[in-house]
Amino acid sequence: MRKSGRTMAPRSVPTLTVGGFLGAGKTTLVNGLLRQADGRRVVVFVNDFGAINIDHDLIETVEADRIALSNGCVCCSLNDDLIRSMVAFCDGDRPDLFVIEASGVADPRSLSSTLEALEAARHAHLRARLYVLDAAQVGGLGYADTEDLVDQAAASDLIVVNKSDLVSGNRLGAIEQLLDRSAPTVTRAVTSRARVSWKDVMGVGAQMRCSGRHQMHGHGDHGAFASTAFRGFPPLSEDRLAALVTLLKRTCLRAKGVLTVEGEGRSSTLLQLVGPYVEMTPVPPEASQLAQLVVIGWSKTLPTAEVSDLLQAEPWA
Repeated sequence: MRKSGRTMAPRSVPTLTVGGFLGAGKTTLVNGLLRQADGRRVVVFVNDFGAINIDHDLIETVEADRIALSNGCVCCSLNDDLIRSMVAFCDGDRPDLFVIEASGVADPRSLSSTLEALEAARHAHLRARLYVLDAAQVGGLGYADTEDLVDQAAASDLIVVNKSDLVSGNRLGAIEQLLDRSAPTVTRAVTSRARVSWKDVMGVGAQMRCSGRHQMHGHGDHGAFASTAFRGFPPLSEDRLAALVTLLKRTCLRAKGVLTVEGEGRSSTLLQLVGPYVEMTPVPPEASQLAQLVVIGWSKTLPTAEVSDLLQAEPWA
């Protein structure tokens, strides 16, 4: 008997995109999915390795642009060669799932052209779009900015209304009413710490693809945002640290960095700020002690000069 010359087409890899504004909880959601991998090989593309709070006992190898985990999952940096990186994974042992976490100032719909090219080549296909909406943040934005976020959320398959524990019931009800009007057909999950189950995420993707909702969209405009980085600045006094935190809470959208504080023992603190919410945690002695800070905000109001004065350092190029 002669064998057929036909070969089976390679399996297309389902892909999730995760969008949301700065600090909404995208990375927290991705971390949760990684913890639920349960033997599945997941490849995640993220912008900021530093925000991926992976347990040290899960990390197997670390390279310049890749972290391999002992559970078979991989985290890669999100760069301009996204298509090439995804194809490289597909040419080897194909993963079970791709997850792409969009930049906090990018419109996640701009990934559509990339995914359509991969789908045409039978490498990967869009399974579902997830959008993380910060319940506490929405209430503090102006009308135009809120409309922009809701417009992006309405183009998704699952809206994760996150940080529900930080707002009142009335505020949460107002957000629900807004989404009832603007995104009535999109599935919703109200969460704290972006907790969603693997089953819920994959289930909503299958449901929404049957409805044919996925469309092409253009690229977002990043010109409204700016970021500035500082490195190697001297230790801060308690007064300057307090003034810095007050300034950042009033003027910035996102800030993250390691600050060295004057005093007996000269300790280091990890500062993470999202809008008016700030978290400061001690840095373990064995971790990097290099003072560094990145601030992100609106281009017209980012207080670069004021931050520079408080840090006693010029922006780092």
